[in-house]
Amino acid sequence: MIDVGPTILEVAGIPQPTQVDGIEQEPMHGASFADSFTNAGAPKHRTQQYFEIFGNRAMYKDGWWLSIMMPRIPWDATPDTMRRFAPGVWDPDRDPAQLYYLPDDFTQARDLAAQHPDKVAELKELFWAEAERYKVLPLLGGMSAYFGIIPPLPTQSKFTFYGDVQNVASGMIPRIYNHAYTISAELQVPEGGAEGVLVAEADHLGGFSLFVQGGKLQHTYSMMGVAVYHQEATEPLPAGEVTVQLVFAADAARPATGGQVTLLINDKPVGGGRMDHTVPVRFSGYSGMDIGRDNGLPVDRRYADQSPFAFTGTIRKVVFDINPHLNDEDEQALHEHAHQSLTAHGMSA
Repeated sequence: MIDVGPTILEVAGIPQPTQVDGIEQEPMHGASFADSFTNAGAPKHRTQQYFEIFGNRAMYKDGWWLSIMMPRIPWDATPDTMRRFAPGVWDPDRDPAQLYYLPDDFTQARDLAAQHPDKVAELKELFWAEAERYKVLPLLGGMSAYFGIIPPLPTQSKFTFYGDVQNVASGMIPRIYNHAYTISAELQVPEGGAEGVLVAEADHLGGFSLFVQGGKLQHTYSMMGVAVYHQEATEPLPAGEVTVQLVFAADAARPATGGQVTLLINDKPVGGGRMDHTVPVRFSGYSGMDIGRDNGLPVDRRYADQSPFAFTGTIRKVVFDINPHLNDEDEQALHEHAHQSLTAHGMSA
């Protein structure tokens, strides 16, 4: 995979960048294979390559393949299991190793580790050298949240999106999970009204949408498609400069908390309802967030026939306020839970 970027650049006749936005770039680790497009007998550009993902690792060199898998079922991240891999407890060099010679055994059917202990030792040493060179270390650094090693608490609590922002990547939305939050939108509504989506994340299998339909502000929240909650304003949206809000008052600062939703127009409560359960980690692994429309599969099928149901007025900005007004202990606990959950999602992706 690391060869794809250099190959595309060579074919396009574009040099690898040395700086991006004034930031000096590390040279790409891959090598172009563009010459193989016109020459089936083109020589290899690489005779060795390391591999690593969540502690599972391998080293290839000159046909030899060393493979080392952690003694852990890939999807098992339970506390009892993870304790075995904590810093100072786990010795990765004691993990069982397998060795294959691919020119004679491309299916990796014959483990030669017992017959070639010197080759195993050589490739292990080479792996650690390559891992240090290419910043793989510390091994299991991506799972550090399980060992109580997490980044500092974020200092930003408000996130502003202007105009017609589309396709914010999945998992990159402001963290509205597991605590209270507010979503506000400043609108210009023409005479005769407007309709469409103000902000939507993911789809009906897990997501939320704040939208206007039939002249009224509405909110739909899908808890993974298992529970779907809907609130609708009791009065229509007025024309002119309008501010709408969705306020979620959580029952408690805890994963999957329930809570009360209130819809407001120009600071006046106009509707709401209860949500017994919310999504504790993230809504989707494939669908992102849009401002002013709902791309892809819709969150609410009420407007599926009008997709992407773009807002017909003007959206000045949409603001997420995710400050849950927690005490320090609750905030730290949710911060740790968030990082553990994101790690688990990465492990299962």
